[in-house]
Amino acid sequence: MKVDEKLDIRNVAAPYCLLLVKSTLASMKPGAVLEVRVQDPESTGDLMAILVRSGERIVAKVQCEDGTRLWVQKGPVVGSPCLINPETATNA
Repeated sequence: MKVDEKLDIRNVAAPYCLLLVKSTLASMKPGAVLEVRVQDPESTGDLMAILVRSGERIVAKVQCEDGTRLWVQKGPVVGSPCLINPETATNA
């Protein structure tokens, strides 16, 4: 998968992690992909839910030894639904 930007927020406390992600996405073009590394499971779930509600698309979620990797496509992407349901993905 082509990634346009990477952001490691594993050591960033909430709500600053959300602010960093939203700020990074704001500087990107629609359709661009941001890879985000998150450590806290609760922050991951909150982040996914907020991003989807704000029009971003969660392309993939992978659980790693040191946290979670999310690939987020900046919206609006018309006709491209979220591949992962953030409500069920946080329970995985």
